[in-house]
Amino acid sequence: MYEKDLYACEGEINEQLAGYGVKFGIYKNNTFREQLFPFDVIPRIITKKEFQMLEAGLIQRVDALNLYLKDIYGEKQIIRDGIVPEDFVYTSSGYLAQCEGICPPGGVYSHGVSQKMGW
Repeated sequence: MYEKDLYACEGEINEQLAGYGVKFGIYKNNTFREQLFPFDVIPRIITKKEFQMLEAGLIQRVDALNLYLKDIYGEKQIIRDGIVPEDFVYTSSGYLAQCEGICPPGGVYSHGVSQKMGW
């Protein structure tokens, strides 16, 4: 019965995710593609070892995101080196010009589980 209830809510949940902008983007070969975050009503059971691997990847991505944002709002080395096109950054809906030159405490622009924070 519970499984059936979850399936019945799948459409509504996906609509809410879309409405709140729960998306991720992939930048590959000078092309940016954004898509909705996939939602599966049936949770996956994973082992502790698998979770630790996923956790390490998430920590790495949050750390990379913070370093990226620190550079974009600071020295802009990634743009000068031609790694990320300037227009990609400045025309992005997520870019906040008012954050130029601002570095939050500890360089943490995006919060997540981080070993540096002792979590």
